[in-house]
Amino acid sequence: MTDKLQGDELEFRNLLAEQKRRLWAELREEIFSRTGSDLATQYDIPQDLGEKSILDMLSDAGLAIADIRRNQLTALEEAQRRVEQGTYGKCENCGEVIDIQRLRLMPFAAYCVSCQKEKEGPGKPPGTTL
Repeated sequence: MTDKLQGDELEFRNLLAEQKRRLWAELREEIFSRTGSDLATQYDIPQDLGEKSILDMLSDAGLAIADIRRNQLTALEEAQRRVEQGTYGKCENCGEVIDIQRLRLMPFAAYCVSCQKEKEGPGKPPGTTL
């Protein structure tokens, strides 16, 4: 993690963990509202990406939300990995420090604004890549 971000490490760890919990809760709610199932009590919120069989079930059912949530959860897991490795807050493309306000809004951001724009490219709607 960059020197500028080291003091905020706990804040970002907490932001990432909270977003992950929130995504799992939203996903569970979506699953059980769409399936009309009473299975909600049988599933706890998974703690890591290895426990995503319920997402696999949704993917098989053709529900796009599973793919969206899977991508978001993967991005959060990768951000948590970057925190552990000390590279959190650096753009994965150019190596520049990602603006702290961007990280507060999107703690899973892996790219600075300019590299994100390049990655999305012309003709792609913003936010189509994490």
